[in-house]
Amino acid sequence: MAVELGGISLEHLTAVAVREETRIARHSVPGMQGDLAQVLGRPSVEVSFQGIFFGPGAADELAALRRAAAEQRPVDFFTEAVSEGYFAQVLITALHVGQRAGYLDQFDYSCTVREYVEPPAPALADPLGGLDAGLLDEAAAFMDDVQDAIAAVSALADLVANGPAFGDPTTRVAGMLDEYRGLLGAGSTALDTLNRLKELLG
Repeated sequence: MAVELGGISLEHLTAVAVREETRIARHSVPGMQGDLAQVLGRPSVEVSFQGIFFGPGAADELAALRRAAAEQRPVDFFTEAVSEGYFAQVLITALHVGQRAGYLDQFDYSCTVREYVEPPAPALADPLGGLDAGLLDEAAAFMDDVQDAIAAVSALADLVANGPAFGDPTTRVAGMLDEYRGLLGAGSTALDTLNRLKELLG
């Protein structure tokens, strides 16, 4: 039986067990015989195996397996016992090692691995990243038009504020009356002078 775990060939296995389940939610319905079952997928497949390391390289093989378990990272897994040639990534969830007295180059071990499922991709950090580029261009052009309109209104307001002030046209009436009185005064003075000259000549 061929089993490879994280590049480590496990040749001397004594037992392999595979555990597969279906996740089911059961709902009790009044008046109904049995439960209403709802399938919710399945948990990860779990594989347990037992084996022996023996011979001059037994300690090195065991050390490599322990390093793979201690890293707590997904490792490649292949065994013919699952789906007739199953290849995936697994997490080593348990490793138990035993040694018998008097057998220095032999180690018994049992190991449990669990199917590793790649987590979903994280959400986009940029909320606008998924928008069509054409929509973004149209939005930018619209904002430019709005800014141009605001600038035009501001320029018109400045033009009105800086234009000449015509004021109240009735304010010139008083000045016109004063000028008219001045003219009348000058005319009466001229008539008085002419009358005096007439008396002197007469």
